[in-house]
Amino acid sequence: MYVRLLAASLFAAWLVGKFVLGKEGFVHIFLLCAVAVGVVQLVHERRAARG
Repeated sequence: MYVRLLAASLFAAWLVGKFVLGKEGFVHIFLLCAVAVGVVQLVHERRAARG
């Protein structure tokens, strides 16, 4: 559950940085981290359901 909250907060930070504050450049690291955390969580849940 905490991993999903982490991914959601990273995505929210990207949304605020990109669209509210109008930042460019390194703010996209938040989006990349959110996607990576989400993929790792998805793979973990699928492996746990199989085993």
